[in-house]
Amino acid sequence: MKKITLLILIFSSLTIFSQSVETITEKISNKICECIKNDLKTYSEIKPEFNRCYDKEFNFIFNIVNSEEHKILIKKGNLNKVKDGIIPYLDNNCKKIRNLIQSELDETVDSVAKTVENPCPTNFKGKDLRKIKKRNGEIIAFNALVSEVYYDEKGKPYYKAKLEGGNSIWVASLIKSGYEIKDNIIRVLGYVSKVEKDKFAKKYNKTDFHILAFCVIDMKTKQTAMLPGSELQIKEWMNGKIPKAEK
Repeated sequence: MKKITLLILIFSSLTIFSQSVETITEKISNKICECIKNDLKTYSEIKPEFNRCYDKEFNFIFNIVNSEEHKILIKKGNLNKVKDGIIPYLDNNCKKIRNLIQSELDETVDSVAKTVENPCPTNFKGKDLRKIKKRNGEIIAFNALVSEVYYDEKGKPYYKAKLEGGNSIWVASLIKSGYEIKDNIIRVLGYVSKVEKDKFAKKYNKTDFHILAFCVIDMKTKQTAMLPGSELQIKEWMNGKIPKAEK
């Protein structure tokens, strides 16, 4: 009984500890987001503006956090964890940056659509599901009708997608696009991946595989949402070629 109690206490402390690092990352990231100017016109303007605000806010991080968070920050490796989490957090949560990314992406989609015969092609349908094991780790693209949607603790959707020709596959979205709505038709680009130890996924998905989606197109509006950092892969897809997964 003592061992079980000790394990519970250790697990609880680790969970709180992890959440505290995330809370600190969110706190400093929000300060940087507030600092960034509202009148930026292009995505290329973000980097120098981010550097300015990063220097202004991060150098005084110990003035921003409370006493408990201060203790966490001075522990080995935690300051670097916060640093590494800032850009991903801003890309997903800072509205100023998200709007610029979306605007540039929409412009790229429009220009590519006028010059490329078959932008954003697909290479996967319902009949291909029986060979999904052989495609583990590959990037696939497909059209799907969203039939069920759930959300993890970070608000990212996990949904069941009905494929062309029948059969369904589960999709773990790496982005919060807002297009994952029941009965909506979308086009998805993502990695084939084993569900393995993902407890949230296993709660709904009784198969061995799902798709880690890093780009989603709303087929009604033609609006596109992508994971920041995947720009080169998305550009290749828009130019008519399914990108290859890095090995």
